[in-house]
Amino acid sequence: MTQSVGYIGLGAIGAPMAERIALAGFDLTVWNRTSDKMRPLIAKGARAAGSAAEVGAATDTVFLCLDSAYAVEAVVFGPQGVAAGGRTKLIVDNSTLHPKVTIEMAQRLRAEHGIGWVDAPVSGGPGGAQAGTLASFAGGTTEEFERARPMIAAYSGTITHMGGQGAGQATKICNQVINFATMMAIAEACSLSQCFGLDSDLLPQALAGGFADSNMLKEYGRANAIAPDHGLARLMNSFAGFMQGRIDPSYAGRMQIALKDVGIAMDMGREVGSPMMITGVVDNVMRVLHYQKPNGERPPAT
Repeated sequence: MTQSVGYIGLGAIGAPMAERIALAGFDLTVWNRTSDKMRPLIAKGARAAGSAAEVGAATDTVFLCLDSAYAVEAVVFGPQGVAAGGRTKLIVDNSTLHPKVTIEMAQRLRAEHGIGWVDAPVSGGPGGAQAGTLASFAGGTTEEFERARPMIAAYSGTITHMGGQGAGQATKICNQVINFATMMAIAEACSLSQCFGLDSDLLPQALAGGFADSNMLKEYGRANAIAPDHGLARLMNSFAGFMQGRIDPSYAGRMQIALKDVGIAMDMGREVGSPMMITGVVDNVMRVLHYQKPNGERPPAT
């Protein structure tokens, strides 16, 4: 019998992950707060649910990819949440949350509803999701991780069981620490090269294959050559501009997700006594960009 799987949260990375699960032969039911985002998956054979509770009533395992702990809590525990559906026995959360919050919700879900939880955030972006090459890091019991593994494998190039609940989230935050620090280092090098009179656009090519090369540098070089004013390239160019005294007004109020991840890292460091000196600099730069007042109004606190 084909295992029934639900997917909730069909954003830029959630939608291709859900599609990969369906292409792997699982019986897929989807729900998204913005219903239009369900249409491409429905066209490819997925069933649409009218609520998270309907997903929970129709499927054995439900995947989540949401932008905050508040959204995850509402989708799982709310009156129309997955737990109210009565059938689902396992949640697999692809969202990026604080490990402590994940542990608390997992314990509550098991105690109140007898439902298991695997935290399984990913790295690799929408392109990795589409190609099925994401890096997945999982936290949970061995039994529940093994139940989830075939579905996680549908969108993953590598899967690592890091430990108990919260371990996957802690690994994702380590991933983000490295990502953001690398972005800032590349931006600093670009600023230095520009101030010296070099063509900073040549750095990715010049450094390719050396110890300073990285996936981030490759992706920056690719993106910057195609569209320097969009996406990753614009953000890293804005970091470089910041180091020369220019603040990009387009990022006012738009750094919430990045600040969430960096904030989790800073909080984890305080909790376990690990200095976060480099991440602290990243946090401050992002806060300047986010909380600037180009129109005289400060964005709400994140």
